[in-house]
Amino acid sequence: IKTKTRTRMTKSKIFALILSSFVGGIFLYSTAKTSPFIIGGVFVFGLIVLVAAFLSAEGGKNKVIFGICILFIGLGLWRSLEVFSRSEEAAVKNFPKEKIIFSGKVVEEPDRRLDFSQYVVKNETYGRVLVKTNLYPEYFYGDMLKLIGKISMPESNAATGFDYRIYLAKDAIFLISKYPEIILIERSARQDFYGVLLGVKKSFIEITNKLFPEPQASFLSALLVGAKKTLPAELTDAFNRTGTSHIVAISGYNISIISAMLLNFLSYLLLPRKIIFWLIGIALILFTLVAGAEASVVRAAIMGGLLILAKRESRNYRITNAIIFAGAAMLFFNPYLLRYDAGFQLSFLATFGLVYLVPYFEKWFSRLPNFLSFRDNLAATLSAQIMTLPVVFFSFDRVSLIAPLANVLILPFIPLTMLFGFLAGAIGFGSLNFSYIFVFPTWFLLSSQIWAIKLLSLLPFASI
Repeated sequence: IKTKTRTRMTKSKIFALILSSFVGGIFLYSTAKTSPFIIGGVFVFGLIVLVAAFLSAEGGKNKVIFGICILFIGLGLWRSLEVFSRSEEAAVKNFPKEKIIFSGKVVEEPDRRLDFSQYVVKNETYGRVLVKTNLYPEYFYGDMLKLIGKISMPESNAATGFDYRIYLAKDAIFLISKYPEIILIERSARQDFYGVLLGVKKSFIEITNKLFPEPQASFLSALLVGAKKTLPAELTDAFNRTGTSHIVAISGYNISIISAMLLNFLSYLLLPRKIIFWLIGIALILFTLVAGAEASVVRAAIMGGLLILAKRESRNYRITNAIIFAGAAMLFFNPYLLRYDAGFQLSFLATFGLVYLVPYFEKWFSRLPNFLSFRDNLAATLSAQIMTLPVVFFSFDRVSLIAPLANVLILPFIPLTMLFGFLAGAIGFGSLNFSYIFVFPTWFLLSSQIWAIKLLSLLPFASI
């Protein structure tokens, strides 16, 4: 007698399946634009399946789940249509070709590069405009500016295939203005909460610049607060060739280090467990804002928050559901990220690699020594590199062959570098003289890592 067995759908699996359906809907729209008529048909089909499930005598539960998944696919398609249509509406507007005068407020952290600056200025008529200008005079978040110049649509690069319009659209920016005449109208004496955080970040960077020479100062600022855009081009290229760019991009690795430091420190103060979790949660939010709220930072902060909540409620924490929830939440607010943000793609692929591939590598490398986390870092590096290989190859046209060795040599010293660097900068707010206690060890660690990365980048076939 043959017995029929069915795989039991747990609540955890159902939750993951439903959210994956929503992500699938966004993916479908990103690859092939779907008309409102077809999206309406998906919703109708999902409702039909649900009605049939309620009327069915057998297998009703599975049909209900299937119907809900269809509806969430439709939700993903509808959300994408709603957001993408804004970009299309902006693209068909007729913008004046001559110089115009418009005003707006700087609504994001200024993007200062080595030889130019960029500001996102919000105007009532034109929305968010990306303004490219000289490094000086310098403007800040919250400044009201008057601009005299031309505005235009971002142009794609036909030679490289880079769609600049879509790249900016993911940040709700549809217009650019290059080197207009800028007049400062007002500099507000009072800053909002985000402005205060950016002010703290700017002050921290200024302190590190006083305490350390270059490129150590830029390296430390990138490591602690994500200010990586002022790194020298030579050093940035060395990071890329050695596959260590993630070190200077605030990611789940960096946030996990900070969370562990906070957890250990607060535990020594004998604070109640609930208060510790609340304090760490608030710190994650503040750190995310100060770091610029990039895709990898938001993903890591959301997952870290879920982990804290799960421990507080003494519930089983399922990392897979946390990853899917983080992705679905971010994509609901910005569907552009799935296809047009390489950082978002790399962040999630690397996380899946750390979850699913690391156990296999740890088993294979079980005989290797784990001095200074050598075995753990090697397994993590290979797992992340394998999972992100397709995106890295097609997005950046380069794959680092030296990355496993470089990460194994560098990663063990990153926590200590961050700790000493943070203490030097934090003490510097009160007294630069006292902060020098931590300057030399921080400088030595930073210099050693820069030297190793540059040396490895010079090896033949370090990257292809």
